[in-house]
Amino acid sequence: MASHTSPNRALLIAVATAAFSAVHAAPPLADILVSRADGIDFTSAPPNLTTLANNTLFTYWRPKAHFIAPNSWMNDPMTLWYKADGEGGGKFKASYQAHPNHVQWGNISQASAASDDLIHWKDVPSWEDDRLTLYPSQPNDRLGVFDGTMIPKGYKGFPTIIYTGVKYLPTGWTIPYTPGTETQNLAWTEDGGVTWHKLKTNPVIGGPPEGMNITAFRDPWLFQSPTLERLTASNPGTPTPPTTFNGTVANTTSHSSTSSNKKIKDPWFATVSGGEKGAGPHLLLYRQASEDFTKWVYLGQIFKHTGNFSWSEWSGNWGWNFEVSTVLRLGTEGDQPGPGGRDFICMGTEGGRPEGWANHWPLWMKGSYAGSAQLAPEYAGVVDWGETYAFMSFPVPRDKGSKDYKNQPTRQILFGWTYEDDNGYGLLAKGWQGAFTLPREIFVKRWTVRDSRVDERGSWGVVSRSSNSVTLETLGSRPAKEVNLLKSESKSKWSEKSWTYNGGSSNDGAWTAFSKQPNSRYYVLEATLDFSNGSDAQAGFTIYKSPDGSEQTHIFYDFAAETIRVDRSRSSLVTSFNLGAEAGKFRLWNVPSGGGSSETTLESLKLKVFVDNSIVEIYANDVFAMTTRIYPWRSDSLGLGYYTTGSSGSVKFSNVQVHEGLTNAWPDRPANTANELVWDGPEVPWPGW
Repeated sequence: MASHTSPNRALLIAVATAAFSAVHAAPPLADILVSRADGIDFTSAPPNLTTLANNTLFTYWRPKAHFIAPNSWMNDPMTLWYKADGEGGGKFKASYQAHPNHVQWGNISQASAASDDLIHWKDVPSWEDDRLTLYPSQPNDRLGVFDGTMIPKGYKGFPTIIYTGVKYLPTGWTIPYTPGTETQNLAWTEDGGVTWHKLKTNPVIGGPPEGMNITAFRDPWLFQSPTLERLTASNPGTPTPPTTFNGTVANTTSHSSTSSNKKIKDPWFATVSGGEKGAGPHLLLYRQASEDFTKWVYLGQIFKHTGNFSWSEWSGNWGWNFEVSTVLRLGTEGDQPGPGGRDFICMGTEGGRPEGWANHWPLWMKGSYAGSAQLAPEYAGVVDWGETYAFMSFPVPRDKGSKDYKNQPTRQILFGWTYEDDNGYGLLAKGWQGAFTLPREIFVKRWTVRDSRVDERGSWGVVSRSSNSVTLETLGSRPAKEVNLLKSESKSKWSEKSWTYNGGSSNDGAWTAFSKQPNSRYYVLEATLDFSNGSDAQAGFTIYKSPDGSEQTHIFYDFAAETIRVDRSRSSLVTSFNLGAEAGKFRLWNVPSGGGSSETTLESLKLKVFVDNSIVEIYANDVFAMTTRIYPWRSDSLGLGYYTTGSSGSVKFSNVQVHEGLTNAWPDRPANTANELVWDGPEVPWPGW
């Protein structure tokens, strides 16, 4: 074990390893890593994956260009920050929740990596052995180190994280909340995030407000806000309890407001995600009350809503409990903390998606404070319509001299967790679970339309009206500029000729192959699609098509339904995996054509599809994102072509480009980083978690 290993954690690992060895009689690691795939026929029906040896399929569906743990379980992004001097391995820092040697959730700890370009990463301190940088070691986090966010100059002037420590399990919004389950705790680093020191007097926020029957109390978000500083200036706040208690039990700990509510210049604020039983989700707001960040005061609920609420069909469902929520003030170029900025909350919601996706939504809401420190919703949308959750963001400097740099000096970089969609089948054969999405930038997008649909309730708001034109705005989202490295480092590039599909033609529903075919499952596909108004066409692309068509996946826009769809019904011969459809709302607006005061044209659909083995990310017009998971079984399922169907209207394909050969995001790792696995059983962590 490395020198920073917790004795308690070492005991847990020792017991788990001994149990695994006794029950499973595991062979030496070197034997496990010997390729077993040579004996599998990847051109015929798959075997029962549960009969395969551990890690047999470790590399088969593994992405190449994404942020991913070296092996085992990973989930939420956490401890995201930027350090200009690169101390600790790189300027960009990213950590994640990890459970080494397991493919299931449990004993959640922090593992870390660093990068100088957001694309190529190095494990901190190493991908091998004990790679954890923050782990259970104190009474209040004995069962888990959950999400936390950063203060660049915090405790004693060092980079500081405030994270959720977990004392009791199980926990969940559907079951009674055990008093003292979650507290907010402080740790700091003196070496750029390689090692961390926990405050001996943790926690710094010991429990929820008195009298509040909560569903959760976790995932602190740390930020500064001139707006909230002004709106809460006359609110002294309520000192937070230094010891844990449940909101239904009176806090008997003496804690004077005079000693813990010092006036701080440019204070930091914190939100804690959760909800109230039988009421709905909320975000609790706190303010820094000491220079060393060890004391905080409670100010109220910055946002709350009734449960199981949906703003519109464009906006998901806010469910019954919030998690991993962030409070942002954005402009058209990035963060805009001052005048002109727009206020957003991004939140993970639980309980509003019972049809699948782990009953989770990754959502956002644009609101206004209207004279109080509580946001009132104005419009709302979806961060990602696919297999993702737990999005977290952080500010990074923009280039000096760039547009409106004075007012928008930083841009907000967003990562999300993309979870597996394998229905828990064949976990040990695969040997790993989860990854991050590609890094994205979020901002305020504005554009002008001439369209009667602007006043519908949706994921946009009206900024201004002029004659018959309307300026709209929404939360914009696009791949971060650094993602262009995936194209610039590609091994092969080609373009396809423009062509037009006419509804009802011989190409209706037919396979139209590209003139050149990829040789791998690692590429970027870009295209522009122009639909005729009134069309019933469905048009896009087919990927991962086998020669006999037994495997194929369609990605297309359904014009009449205003929906981008992914048809996974034949995406894999492994039918125990989830082969259900993906769908997300997306609109093409009528916009000024330039030919006159009333003339219009339909927006073009500009698609970007990032294909990285089992992870496929789809972006459209800087307002739409969907991450889907696809696991083709056949090794020859590589076909790429057009997908078109519909009886009326036309679709023109242009600017179709493919960049094949994505960069390796982890150049310091070997190709196979599998490790020994411990199986906890089918009901771990607990039924219905």
